[in-house]
Amino acid sequence: MRRQILIVAPWLPWPADFGGAARVYHLARGLAAQHDVLLLAPAGPEEAEALRTLGAWCDVTAVPARWTARQPAERGKRLLQLRSLASRRSFLESATCRPQFQATLDRLINTRRIEIVQFEFPQMARYHVPPSLPTVLDAHNLEHELLARVAARAPSLQQRVFNLAESQKVRALERRVWRSMTVCVATSERDAQAIERESGTPTLFVPNGVDTRFFAALPRRPQPGRIVFTGAMRHAPNAEGALWFVERVLPLLRRELPEVSLAIVGADPPEEVQALADEWVNVTGRVDDVRPWLAEASVAIVPLHAGGGTRLKILDAFAAGVPVVSTTLGAEGLAVTDGEQLLLADTPEAFAMAVMRVLRDSALAERLADAGRETACALYDWSRVTAQLVMAHNLALERAGSRSA
Repeated sequence: MRRQILIVAPWLPWPADFGGAARVYHLARGLAAQHDVLLLAPAGPEEAEALRTLGAWCDVTAVPARWTARQPAERGKRLLQLRSLASRRSFLESATCRPQFQATLDRLINTRRIEIVQFEFPQMARYHVPPSLPTVLDAHNLEHELLARVAARAPSLQQRVFNLAESQKVRALERRVWRSMTVCVATSERDAQAIERESGTPTLFVPNGVDTRFFAALPRRPQPGRIVFTGAMRHAPNAEGALWFVERVLPLLRRELPEVSLAIVGADPPEEVQALADEWVNVTGRVDDVRPWLAEASVAIVPLHAGGGTRLKILDAFAAGVPVVSTTLGAEGLAVTDGEQLLLADTPEAFAMAVMRVLRDSALAERLADAGRETACALYDWSRVTAQLVMAHNLALERAGSRSA
């Protein structure tokens, strides 16, 4: 039986060129194979092509917006962040507070036979829907925890103060939103347990995923000593990880392997990441397709020390057959074991040694790549993940039905 499902997102999920967008896009596409999907999101005037792409398979409604979180920070956003320090409301809430958005949401609910509303991220779940309508929150991660981790490693006092204050405000928002939902979903079992424990709302584990066929379609042609790090560089944990690797790990590698080179592949690198570019470090900015960069890499790195949820960049590398070296936090929430699907290391010395092991030992690299690919296909293909999301929708409908009975 086909359902009408409304997905409320903080930005258009196309291009699906960073983790959150990829999750929203692929799960919505999976749902659209069985149901009628409506998508509501803010969009800027430059996103006409994205609207056409999404409109080919779903009913998309865009609310005009000057900027969304898809864009890098600009002066107006920075001013709003500063003003939020004196407010009880988080920047996350202020940045998505649009009366026109609520009016558009109301119109869709009043004119369409919507059966489930799925909110992406807690800041979007602050918009109101009728109490009788089943709601599902895709939390993506524990946002307050991510902010606290970013604050702990922020390079300036101003950034630490902002992120700590924001973390506390967002924690209150998350608790309020979790309790108001019919069902929540989270990308890791750990996060799901934390949400359910604090809110009492049933919370299902719906992991991040990967299009295993898409990433396997490009043949591997690894170049000796080639290292790749992928991810949107406007995301502070990615930028910090790139700086840490180049400044603390790469010099150790070059003492033993002078030929190593690094590609930092991701949209909107800040100035400090752009400044890393030299003869051996390529900072690409946004690319249309990350697969060629993965195909040429001998190893993919995930040098993260902050973040939340689970990292799709690891699943992309697994699906592409690229061996992975990650920090422990970088691999958090994934069903992986150090030495089986990937290597884990947290200090500069240990990380450099792990990368050298992969670059020098072709048998190890092949074993890790095969195990990673097998794990991606068995546990994380988007078709499997979509089925788990449908289970969450079924539970939401059951709970809403029992409340009204």
